[in-house]
Amino acid sequence: MNGGIQTTLQEMSVAAPSWFTSERSEGKEVVLATRLRLARNLHGKVFPYQAQEEVREVLLRTVWDACDSVEPLTGSAKISMTDLTWEDRRFLMERFLVDPAMTEAEGPRGVVLNREENLTVLINEEDHVRLQTVSPGLSPDIAWTILDRVDDTLGEVLTWAYRDPLGYLTASPTNVGTGLRMSLLIHLPALVLTSDVENVLRKAASYGMRVRGVHGDGSAVFGNLFRLSNDPTLGRSEEDIMRSVAGTAHQLEKYELDARETVWREARTQLEDKIHRAYGLLRSARVLSQRECMNLLSAVRLGVNMDVLSGVELHRLDTLTILTQPSHLDRRAGRVLEPGERDILRAEAVRESLASGRN
Repeated sequence: MNGGIQTTLQEMSVAAPSWFTSERSEGKEVVLATRLRLARNLHGKVFPYQAQEEVREVLLRTVWDACDSVEPLTGSAKISMTDLTWEDRRFLMERFLVDPAMTEAEGPRGVVLNREENLTVLINEEDHVRLQTVSPGLSPDIAWTILDRVDDTLGEVLTWAYRDPLGYLTASPTNVGTGLRMSLLIHLPALVLTSDVENVLRKAASYGMRVRGVHGDGSAVFGNLFRLSNDPTLGRSEEDIMRSVAGTAHQLEKYELDARETVWREARTQLEDKIHRAYGLLRSARVLSQRECMNLLSAVRLGVNMDVLSGVELHRLDTLTILTQPSHLDRRAGRVLEPGERDILRAEAVRESLASGRN
């Protein structure tokens, strides 16, 4: 096993990504993070799923070398997925750096990752290259400024597959055009409480959006967290895609905040009881499954947002959301734990964090 990679992963494991725990200036109560991703392929090369293993290995090395010439990526960690265990790959997924498909795929593929974990290059996933930026809250302009510059600079070294009038050519027809996928991590606890979330998410789908679990396709919904993203990109500009996703997010935010007002007005005592019970359980429980922990953290986050709880910092809840996931707990323990062992360690980690953070 590559010792340098393990050192990098271990350094990452002791804290949540800074972009996830940063202050959020807009939509901070509902939209937790913005991710922009550009799908790109090299001109004249077959897509990864069609390419022989030796061809994918050459592609991996070619993109790695090209990244050295892009200033925001200079000095970034280069991680070969074939050097990682399944638990290591799951660890990267838990930090929103790769999707489940990247953790499960075989053959040469890799990740280039900057120190802040807000700029990532995925190599030989579905496409030759996927450029990814993440930023806190609803902040597509911040993410796009970084992503656009990296795309242009890297495109001067690597020739992207492009054809008029289609645009950028991609492995999936839904990404042809700009190749841009914008996704938002959104928190909708009140809509879940009022049983309105399914209707609201169906409305989002009718606007051409996709709603999935927190880690993308095929992943589960934990802690009332959802991922909202655009669907086809063909015939749409980058600005149009970002504007439409942000507009849908504003609608979801309105529905969620209205639902919070409704619950407060019609069932205030029950809501306060739910929030305080959740906080009490997190501070005292000796065993916590991941699902229970995420749901309790969601209730406490709602309590902070609605000023029901004081002295609880949102950045501490953000940190626990990341660090209580299975592979993070394994790294905390220094070995692969049994599920029951993780539940005990998770409860211990939560108790320690909340005890130190209460004013």
